[in-house]
Amino acid sequence: MRDYLRLIGLTFLSICFSVFPICSKDTSVQTQVEAYVNGIKFIAAKFEQVTNSGEIYSGNFWLSKKKKMMVKIDYLNGLNQDILIVDGNVTILNKDTAKLYRCSISQTPIYAILTGSLDLSRENFDVIENSSCRLRVKIKKSSRFGSIDVTLVFLKYEKTGNLKNLEAWIIDDGKTETLFSFDPDYLFINDENKIPSGIFALSQAPN
Repeated sequence: MRDYLRLIGLTFLSICFSVFPICSKDTSVQTQVEAYVNGIKFIAAKFEQVTNSGEIYSGNFWLSKKKKMMVKIDYLNGLNQDILIVDGNVTILNKDTAKLYRCSISQTPIYAILTGSLDLSRENFDVIENSSCRLRVKIKKSSRFGSIDVTLVFLKYEKTGNLKNLEAWIIDDGKTETLFSFDPDYLFINDENKIPSGIFALSQAPN
């Protein structure tokens, strides 16, 4: 099963990065993507994370923007760590050593996506695919972390062409591409009841 998932993930990565852009600065796509991303208030999901070297990680993902932007990522397979993001400040708990590590994502494209402050008019972006069932948009940005590309992958309603779900995002830092995809059977958008009480905390304290 893991080999199958690895093949699917790597195939998906190769498709995402081998398709030529079909247009740039598409205002209708810009409006749709901004409205969707900026309209997200809550996410509860199961995810899989696949790197281009074949590693597969999985776990649970929660996002809330009720009072402040908070993200909790619990890795259940592949990595023994939890990640807590509050207003762009990242705390990583190594559950093997109980040590905490802190960093910031405030200068990266993924920060705008998570916070819902995405403004594509200020970004360098390309539409990679815009079919009846899927939309892929690549955002390119330079930051103090270097050049980073983030590709957003959306499923669409075939009859209306409206965006249905955020299926995945792919981060390319120039060295590694990482696919972060949601399981559609366990993806809940803007359903606050799916966010467990007290989830936005680390489950272990450092020694």
